[in-house]
Amino acid sequence: MELDPSNAQPTKFLKMLCYLTIFGSIYMSFSSLSGLLNPEAVTQAMSKSLDEWQTIFEKSIQSAPGSEQKMDEILAEVHAANTSGNMRDNSFFSLISNLLTLIGAWLMLRLRKAGFHFYLIGIIISVIAPLLVFGSDNFLGFSYAFFEGILGAVFTLLYALRIKYMH
Repeated sequence: MELDPSNAQPTKFLKMLCYLTIFGSIYMSFSSLSGLLNPEAVTQAMSKSLDEWQTIFEKSIQSAPGSEQKMDEILAEVHAANTSGNMRDNSFFSLISNLLTLIGAWLMLRLRKAGFHFYLIGIIISVIAPLLVFGSDNFLGFSYAFFEGILGAVFTLLYALRIKYMH
């Protein structure tokens, strides 16, 4: 395969994006697999983090007296959503999503346009799944979906700008 010098820079950028996605998808796939096999550990880790957050928020909230009740409500919602079943379900969808983004990045690395579609489906699943698993009105579901949506949108845009180099 001969490289056209006029395409060299755009395809280098595409390769870098693909490798970042491949490494991230592999890491997150193993993390999801771990959460799928042992959701209790994920629940315990989340509970520990919530306890640490609560300590930090309590110090911050002292300066804003009206916000204490709202923060307690949010933390109670997150605690209620932090169940082994929810963590298992979220890990399952995360694994599917990460495998799709991995396949998509691999195909795009080979300059296959179909890879973009796999990637996009994986991103859509990663945004919708937390809202379905934890609830769209729950802070935990919203925060997972928001994080995945922002990161996914940035990478999707960067891939979309390079789709003309794929066939």
